[in-house]
Amino acid sequence: MGEITLQDFCADASMLLRDQPRCTAARLSQHVIAWWDGRNLVFAFLREDNETLIEEEFDPFDLQWHEWAVAFQRWLAAPVYEGFDEIEHWMRESPPFEAGRVD
Repeated sequence: MGEITLQDFCADASMLLRDQPRCTAARLSQHVIAWWDGRNLVFAFLREDNETLIEEEFDPFDLQWHEWAVAFQRWLAAPVYEGFDEIEHWMRESPPFEAGRVD
């Protein structure tokens, strides 16, 4: 499997998640999910003490891609989706979060 960029991953994951029911997330790793909020791909860490709850959103462009590339590429090869009721709450309570946004 050839290495992809984070931008390529975001484009591919966004396309796949747009076709999923609302509040469906990509389970990218044990503690990382991503979902389509209707406009953007949103990434979040899950709580270590309860993997069904969201800890916080994050911008993947602030991370070291080489540390995440293999896991994210593995997800693209065999996507795993999971419903999270809490995503609805996060979409209502959190302002739109744009990965890679420069303020």
